[in-house]
Amino acid sequence: MSVTVGVIGLGPMGGNVAGLLLQNGFTVVGFDVLPGRMAALDDLGLVKAESVADVAAKAEILISSLPNIAALEVVLDGVLEHEQPGQILIEASTLTVEQKLAAADRFSKGGKIFLDSPISATPPMLAKGMASIYVSGDEAAYENCVPVLEGFAKTNFYCGEVGNGSRMKLCANYLVHVHVTAAAECMTMGQKAGLDPELIHRVLKEGAGGSKMFDIRGAMMAKSDYREGGGTMFEVYEKDASIITEFAASVRAPIDLYVSSRQKFSSAMALGLHHLDTSAVCKAIEMSAGIDRKLVE
Repeated sequence: MSVTVGVIGLGPMGGNVAGLLLQNGFTVVGFDVLPGRMAALDDLGLVKAESVADVAAKAEILISSLPNIAALEVVLDGVLEHEQPGQILIEASTLTVEQKLAAADRFSKGGKIFLDSPISATPPMLAKGMASIYVSGDEAAYENCVPVLEGFAKTNFYCGEVGNGSRMKLCANYLVHVHVTAAAECMTMGQKAGLDPELIHRVLKEGAGGSKMFDIRGAMMAKSDYREGGGTMFEVYEKDASIITEFAASVRAPIDLYVSSRQKFSSAMALGLHHLDTSAVCKAIEMSAGIDRKLVE
């Protein structure tokens, strides 16, 4: 692909996006405030930029993956420094709908195109090419970006007007969190009934009750090994859970299952499991049921 892609934010998600694009033959210019994240992609051929504005000057299509709205505001400042009418930003962060709408409005006033495009995947899923991306905004711009999207995501969906991508992502994260909790409760119930955790996972993931989260995070639960994906996953969860809860209230949607799930995640954090992957909620539920399997460290 001849287009040059700029990736801004090379953390657990953005770093994998850049890596996959490089592996698929794209020229990628990247920037992160932490130089080590850029250096980690040296072997794949990342072109390291000096700033956000430098990325905007060197790439036709931009992708941002950021931790919060403050970081996005800084990125918008930098991109808008460089005049390139029609330049497209695929904004892949998980933020509130209102924040995305405001960012899109500001970007469009600068003569550029903002695609609200959250990614649905854990970092390990993204690295394995299993991600889905929900794109909303200018449809022609989306169509122009499809080859780039296919360079790092398994599936991509056009969801309509700006904001719909984020609305869809909040629905997706609702299911992720509830399904992880359900998998953990199921794993605990099976053990209480005398079933082996590895057997529970191997059998149930193939049946009607299986889910992507039971398949992927259930594998961690079966081994009591929650190291993969650890580090900041509970921090990300807390941010996303607050957004989902406030969003549901704003549209007056009942989320009883989500509220219950959130309590289970809070218990896991209270037990000091927040340095692990969020699937460690299983450990918290096991402990409440009198099961004390050793964690794989």
